[in-house]
Amino acid sequence: MTATYYISVGEVSDKLLRQVASKRNMSPEDLARSYVLSGLENTRFQGVRYLTACVITAAVVLFGVWLLSISLPSPVIGPKALHWIREFTFLFAPWPLTILLALWIVARSETSFPMLLGLFGALRRIKLFGAEIELNEQTKRRIQSAASEIELALREYKTRADKELVRIVARYQVEQALSKFIDSGSVKSLTLKRDKGFRCTIHIPDPIRDGRLYQLVDYCPSGLGRGREFSTRFGIIGKVWRTEGPLLENDLLTPQVQRTHEEEIDKIMSDWGMDRREAESALKHRSYFCFPLVHENRKVGLLYMDAEEKDSFDGTKQSDVSARAQEELAPLVAKVLDDSATVSLHVELD
Repeated sequence: MTATYYISVGEVSDKLLRQVASKRNMSPEDLARSYVLSGLENTRFQGVRYLTACVITAAVVLFGVWLLSISLPSPVIGPKALHWIREFTFLFAPWPLTILLALWIVARSETSFPMLLGLFGALRRIKLFGAEIELNEQTKRRIQSAASEIELALREYKTRADKELVRIVARYQVEQALSKFIDSGSVKSLTLKRDKGFRCTIHIPDPIRDGRLYQLVDYCPSGLGRGREFSTRFGIIGKVWRTEGPLLENDLLTPQVQRTHEEEIDKIMSDWGMDRREAESALKHRSYFCFPLVHENRKVGLLYMDAEEKDSFDGTKQSDVSARAQEELAPLVAKVLDDSATVSLHVELD
């Protein structure tokens, strides 16, 4: 149960409180609350200054003892005088025993440990590039709130960017070009065992976030997926994007050995950077073919194909398919990238 306290302040104090709150971008209520909490904390750790003074004094004395312990010729104090001063000091301050006694007192005391923690209170406020940041619960809540607002703003912006990309894709008839491409003779010769599980799509660099890939169109000839985002470390598309080389896998689970379902899932997760849900979905498509789309020496996207059956692709035909895609699809994808520059952010949040 939270108790509420009401404190009366004068007109001058109220005006000053509002001025300070405005400079700190806080509400007067939050500022007053921070003052109260700061005062309570200072009261709780009121012995901190005393303890700090003791520690500094002890450090100075130890440093002085160290100076006395080294052999230095001195025209003022002779070696015999240094010897007696050192002996006198250690007589009244047996430092190993003193340190052990201090540790025992701290361990047994109910207030010493909070006092020691209070020594680090100065570390909760730092100055960086002229700005002062106080590391407390209120700052934590502010940062969390700002992060949530940024995430919400990015989602709203992505929705608008998706709509703009749909318009650009329709302008250059990318989906029609992809449909025509997969019905071409070169692609049909690649997919001699094509069944209803065959599908193809295009990925481009994500316009919003760096380090991610964006599915530009729905799967062709049928299927959804447009607008999905993937990490550049995800699956075959991530590997091809990073290595910039084509990759054809006629069996997702190589080498072909007897495995249980759980062992198959574990292998996919280990080999292709997927979580369990993604691995379960990937297991439904055993054959994969993916290669970069390059236009005027610029990597503009990826062409991705998969099929449900193993050994669905003829590896000897992949160069013909890639050459045709560079000629027919890569220029269109490059135009989409150029036109989408007005909505691209390319922020890095991961």
